[in-house]
Amino acid sequence: MSNESKFKTEQATKIINTIVGLKESNPKAFYGGIAVLLLLFVFNFVGSGAEDSKAMSTNLVKGDTYSLQSPNGGRVLLMGMPTFGSAGSGEKTNVCTVKAGTKATLEEWTVVNFIHYVKVKPQGEQCDGKSGWTSKIHMSN
Repeated sequence: MSNESKFKTEQATKIINTIVGLKESNPKAFYGGIAVLLLLFVFNFVGSGAEDSKAMSTNLVKGDTYSLQSPNGGRVLLMGMPTFGSAGSGEKTNVCTVKAGTKATLEEWTVVNFIHYVKVKPQGEQCDGKSGWTSKIHMSN
């Protein structure tokens, strides 16, 4: 064994002995250190998820035409006000539903409870020329 490998082995042995000694002399610090390492490991692999977001990151322009898309592959619900709802709920705030891929003109946008909403007017005969609100995530270039 060379002197360099002996030195590395001695250093590794000292570090392991220090860690084992810490476990016996101060178990709170030992287990706290393990918890911190586990948290760092988890946060490293969880990340922010921003790269998975389907919401548009570009600036919206009033009057421009966008395509309405559903992240779940279904129809897009347009509401009378910027809020959550469901097509089958029979709420009076539901304006209509449109097929995914329908072109729509952006009329305005707002943020309610940290959720971005857009008011659009679908092109064609869908919704009989009415405008409605939907989540910004349904907008696509």
